[in-house]
Amino acid sequence: MIYFCEGEASEKLRWFETINIAGEKLTPQELKNATYSGSFVNDAKRYFSKIGCVAYSKGHRYLTGEVNRQEYLETAIKWIAKSKMKTIEQYMAEHQHDENASELWVYFQQVINWVEVIFIEYHKEMKGLDWGEFYFTYKDKNYDPIKFKQKVIELRKDEDVTSKKGIYEYLLSGKEKHLNIRPFTDNQKIECYEKQEGICVICKEYFKIGEMEGDHITPWHEGGKTEAKNCQMLCRECNRRKSGK
Repeated sequence: MIYFCEGEASEKLRWFETINIAGEKLTPQELKNATYSGSFVNDAKRYFSKIGCVAYSKGHRYLTGEVNRQEYLETAIKWIAKSKMKTIEQYMAEHQHDENASELWVYFQQVINWVEVIFIEYHKEMKGLDWGEFYFTYKDKNYDPIKFKQKVIELRKDEDVTSKKGIYEYLLSGKEKHLNIRPFTDNQKIECYEKQEGICVICKEYFKIGEMEGDHITPWHEGGKTEAKNCQMLCRECNRRKSGK
């Protein structure tokens, strides 16, 4: 039985997704390639879709996925679509009949080149990060690659940093949340709570232990460690205000 699928590209894609239930399922990007087939996809595959392709040689240390299942191509289109404030589907629809995919290949190289300039020493935690999002957000800021190299070394050794993959976005954004700083243990918080007799050191009000949170007296970014002598118990409201400063 043969089906002739008619309608808008988005309707065809939904149909392909509906019937993609038997045998070896197609990946999301393989479905999009079928929906938006044309000269653009044909040329894009030359760069991104074969084992040993130039995109693999250029970016395999930073990307996850399989090139022959179109996952490198999906990542590359997602990156450039983001730069134009579009979805992958919108970008592919607009460029479906382009003679080539050179714009896509050039943008992909720009992202990888930027990463290699900013972070001059490679570490395994860099693989699979959303470098296209980082490039889009931070490419216009000035960074010192030498300082970054030293900070990466320090942060990778810091036991309080529990998310090593978050080091890179932290350095780009300055937001500690990406590091997932190690919290105080329950025993440390109980010991501190008892010493304070349940009194928040900021507002001086009494709270049950479940209403309080462990806080670094000397903030982590100023060298304070997650250890008992650097712990104080604050009520949730005071801790929120302190963290927001």
